[in-house]
Amino acid sequence: MLRISLGIGLALVVGCAPALKKSAMPPEPPSAASTRDPWSKIAEHRQDDWFYLLNTGQQALEWRLRSIDSASSSIDLQTFLWSYDSIGKTIMLHLLAAADRGVKIRILLDDSFLSSHDPSIAFLALHPNIRYRIYNPATQREGSLVAKQLANLNAFDRLDHRMHNKSMITDGRSAIVGGRNLADEYFGYHSRYNFRDMEVLVSGSVVNQLGNEFSRFWNSPWAEPYSDILENKGSADSLDELRRELASSALAAPPPASAFSPNTEQWLEAAKAAHSGYAELLFDLPPVDPAVVTEYSSQLATRLMERLGSAEKELIIVSAYFIPTPELEQFIGTLEQRDVDVRLLTNSLETNNHTTAHSAYQKHRQGMLEKGAELHEIRPDAEDRSIYMQPPVSERILGLHAKTLLIDDDQVFIGSTNLDPRSLRINTEMGLWIESPGLNQALREELGIDLLLQNAWRLTLNDDKQIVWQSESSSTTVQPSTSFFIRLENWFFGLLPIENEM
Repeated sequence: MLRISLGIGLALVVGCAPALKKSAMPPEPPSAASTRDPWSKIAEHRQDDWFYLLNTGQQALEWRLRSIDSASSSIDLQTFLWSYDSIGKTIMLHLLAAADRGVKIRILLDDSFLSSHDPSIAFLALHPNIRYRIYNPATQREGSLVAKQLANLNAFDRLDHRMHNKSMITDGRSAIVGGRNLADEYFGYHSRYNFRDMEVLVSGSVVNQLGNEFSRFWNSPWAEPYSDILENKGSADSLDELRRELASSALAAPPPASAFSPNTEQWLEAAKAAHSGYAELLFDLPPVDPAVVTEYSSQLATRLMERLGSAEKELIIVSAYFIPTPELEQFIGTLEQRDVDVRLLTNSLETNNHTTAHSAYQKHRQGMLEKGAELHEIRPDAEDRSIYMQPPVSERILGLHAKTLLIDDDQVFIGSTNLDPRSLRINTEMGLWIESPGLNQALREELGIDLLLQNAWRLTLNDDKQIVWQSESSSTTVQPSTSFFIRLENWFFGLLPIENEM
């Protein structure tokens, strides 16, 4: 579990950013909607927008692979992180099988964690039906992640601006949107630390909005073709070598390339069980000019705050990294004054994979509690953590990565956005604002488990205004943690003026 933010040292550096290359590439429209199965069969039953929760990692993996295997014409994938582990390899293997049967695939990956020495990425880009673009690439690319960051000190202003968006659009007819990156820990397969996350499978007119968002980023000057960034030293045989390597370690074998697998029955079952509603995509636009490094995105934050202001009875916030800006903290206080119940679920010290973020968050706890907000911090030993990870779970820690909001009894927000300065002011983000009483109730039931005292501490103030962490069997005024080193880290980072970078 990564405890120390690799960018802390860079956060204090200011430099001029080398410009990105600007390849002369004609703009491309969103992928056209397919009329083949399973979409034609679904259309016989539903023509509305529908939403199907992907609450667990297992559900999310099954529907990702099913979506890829069902594709007949196109897949547009946009993500922040893609690891070369069991999950990453499994998704890659299924994408290759789809490309082999003629599906046109576009992959847009942020450069934050892309290892220049990993040949698998380059080999994937060799496929004639796969095109790969990297968002906001570093100029100096040699060495480890730390070495790359040090080599790019003079580009910090530009490289600090990341694409955190996550979506996968299949055939222009369905999409998966939410918080999961493509790595073991987001799907419950990591041997030590796994995330509780949340996504939604959607279909209907909302997919057009998602397609337009993908095209904006794909066509932006921030997105560089992989071939313009790194020399591809592979050959035609490299793809075959990659297939063999992936097949030996993937979690699920794809169907034969010659066999189209629409999975129509499973799609029909999901469509019938899904919730009706209306959705609007909220997202940040990529800055027009990469040379204007101070031009950060805030369109989503502005629109999100406007919609949260409509809350009349209740606002439930689930944010892995919660560091309220002054405006957000004041806004929550205003809601409480209007008798709107505000509840928050976030990470505790021991479950937060970025101690720096927790050090910033804890400065706001007292004020939030005094304003009347109800705070919950997820426990690493959550009794029901087996819901979100593969067995055995006895030695595994559960952390929170979900980013979702519940507003009253009829509205939901699910996306990539944390409520912290990085998401609200620096990175680009995306998420669906959905009006659907049925989805609201379904999400409420799923999140209700996380809020139980057996799974999350409830924070309150005692008569002496001390914070009390309460479980189902005990309470303490000392912040729970079993590690002296984590406590020391937390204390040290709390001294640094880095909150606006978290």
